Amino acid sequence: MTSTLTDTPDLHLLGREALLHEPAGGDPEKLTLVRAQGSLVWDDRGNEYLDCTAQAWSNNLGAGDERVVEAAIAQTRELTHARPTFHTPALLELAALMVSIAPGDLNRVGFTLHGSMAVEMALKLALRNRPDAEHVAVLHDGYHGRSIATMAASWPHPGNAFARLQPRFLRLPRPDLFRPRLGRTAEEDTELTLAIVRDILEKGAEGSVAALIYEPIQGNGGHNEFSASWHRGIRELCDEFGMLLIIDEVQTGFGRTGRMWASEHYGLDPDILVFGKGVGGGFPLAGVLAKHEHAKFLAGDDQLTFGQFPVSIAAGLATVKAIIEDDLPARAAEHGAYATERLREMQTRHPLIGDVRSPGLMVSIDLVRDRATKEPAPAEAHEVFLRAQRKGVIFGESRYANLGSLIKIKPPLDISRDQLSHALDVLDDVLGDVERDYGTGVR
Repeated sequence: MTSTLTDTPDLHLLGREALLHEPAGGDPEKLTLVRAQGSLVWDDRGNEYLDCTAQAWSNNLGAGDERVVEAAIAQTRELTHARPTFHTPALLELAALMVSIAPGDLNRVGFTLHGSMAVEMALKLALRNRPDAEHVAVLHDGYHGRSIATMAASWPHPGNAFARLQPRFLRLPRPDLFRPRLGRTAEEDTELTLAIVRDILEKGAEGSVAALIYEPIQGNGGHNEFSASWHRGIRELCDEFGMLLIIDEVQTGFGRTGRMWASEHYGLDPDILVFGKGVGGGFPLAGVLAKHEHAKFLAGDDQLTFGQFPVSIAAGLATVKAIIEDDLPARAAEHGAYATERLREMQTRHPLIGDVRSPGLMVSIDLVRDRATKEPAPAEAHEVFLRAQRKGVIFGESRYANLGSLIKIKPPLDISRDQLSHALDVLDDVLGDVERDYGTGVR
């Protein structure tokens, strides 16, 4: 069918209606972005926004960084595609750089183009290393992607139409530091949960478990952090039961938490680490780091036609160099401490704020309708998101299946202090407006 339409707004309207992932008629809340620079984005109407999502937490290095752009352009001029049976200079240089900054003794690396496929690479590697095992374990409220396999590894999807094709994962409970079970303290809940996990591994799994995969700080499942005793206990259980420990740092890696890797906060010693998002400087890139003794892929186990896309690899090389050169983990730690201090002060004035979470610039607030019961406030959280966006600040939120009532503050790590302060000022104002309109804390 040949179209004669030349009017761009009309084409955009038709495009919204044509998109497979949109509701009928399109999603009116979605902006159409046309430009980004640093921590700012602009829509097709000329409106400027301060982006506190780093575009799905991916632009740890602010958008449009010249070092990344020039590296991608230079690679595009030289070579845009190579089969995975060939090397490119950027691939070899990035591989060497990645193992040099990896935590622990992870010294082998593989690349792919997005986090879900990187998780699947890690799962395949675990199964190749444990050929007699029948399970892979995951945590409640974990999130690992939206491919058929990684959806199954993530928190349950309501009305899941894909279960008949999905692998079955062994789901293990996780402690909750904000809402611990049965009135226990956070540490008591952690101790209890570790005991439950042990019982499940001993008595609840028919067959051995190849690996446990979890996020050091859960992202989409609620920005849930764990105590040092949890990480230590899980490592001990993995060793005892012969399970590989896979740490998913797709969201937490490359400085986001104030260290290059969140694993470094807790002395974690993963057997396999999954990375993504922040590595590519806005280009699609992800991958896996593993210990030498676990590098057991056979020919054809994990090859994708575009799995080593040279332009993304070159952009990733420039991005990681820039993160190191600019010491962005330290900047994230400083900004995160400032944001956390501001938010804790706001918490004394805003009854909607039930909890403040960090570290680094992995910052969020959990909104509650009642501080005593800690009842989540998802409607209020969405309203905060909408009103802030109308004021020119884009925060993250947890919409899916009401799994959380979070407002997320996760901008590029090189955001300026003035920009971060402005975003928090807007949040302060919007929280007050929503509390007044919803009657939260008003007697």
